[in-house]
Amino acid sequence: MKPQELQLGDLNLCGVSRAGVETWLRVNPPGLAFDVGRGPQRLAGTGDLFISHGHLDHCLGVPYVLSQRSMHRAKGTRVYCPREMRDDLEALIRAAGRLEGAKYEYQLTGLEPGQRVDLKGKGKTPYWVETFRTDHVVPSLGYHLHRGRKRLREDLVGRPGPELAELRQAGEEITELVHERALTYCGDTGPGTFDSEPAVFTSRVLVVECTFLGEDRSKGERFKHLHVEDLAAHAARFENEALVLIHLSRRHRSGELRREAERLLPEMEGKIHVLLGEGNR
Repeated sequence: MKPQELQLGDLNLCGVSRAGVETWLRVNPPGLAFDVGRGPQRLAGTGDLFISHGHLDHCLGVPYVLSQRSMHRAKGTRVYCPREMRDDLEALIRAAGRLEGAKYEYQLTGLEPGQRVDLKGKGKTPYWVETFRTDHVVPSLGYHLHRGRKRLREDLVGRPGPELAELRQAGEEITELVHERALTYCGDTGPGTFDSEPAVFTSRVLVVECTFLGEDRSKGERFKHLHVEDLAAHAARFENEALVLIHLSRRHRSGELRREAERLLPEMEGKIHVLLGEGNR
């Protein structure tokens, strides 16, 4: 499938997501990937890979991306995943390397909920990722992407410009570093995540799956995926500037999901986006 792009403020999202086929999302800045699908060429330039869980439509491509980066002599690839799947993912990567007769250069780290990963070498703006547990049938993590920004110190707001200039010339720091939760990626999840991690509702951009429409919600409950009515049940909680829906079942089309989401979430009018991949209308 051809990747689809969304420009949400200064964040560019590029990816593909269809339930049971493949899911990957590249976010720039800072230039990282959440999941890798079956290994798209687009991720060969991405040095930070955050895997949500072990289902192959989300992680099978890890060895291929490492192979491509090694072929292009890219250094310092960092792969992060839930701690419970780390050893199995390591075995998959090593088996691929043996098949190719190649040695990949990478660092693989298993993470627990509540851990923080600082992203290095991303310019002057600090970025970091924080993990949280999601509600799925295998061990899985969601990821909050945070970034810092400088603003005028709160106690100096409203002061005239010449006075601020004098303070700066005198060597006083007149700005302070604050942070925002710029984007949250939930991977595959059931509705339990909404109660266990309410911070998802205050992220500027929320990327969340919506696999099922129309049919009985029991299937979503059984496989720990979201039905559009699960989103509607929490309609009043969404404070996000943008809601990006991914991972739709192949039985449905993008337009169906958009219409249902807009009907059931009138509070999010103009803020709902669907990212599946080009040719999945």
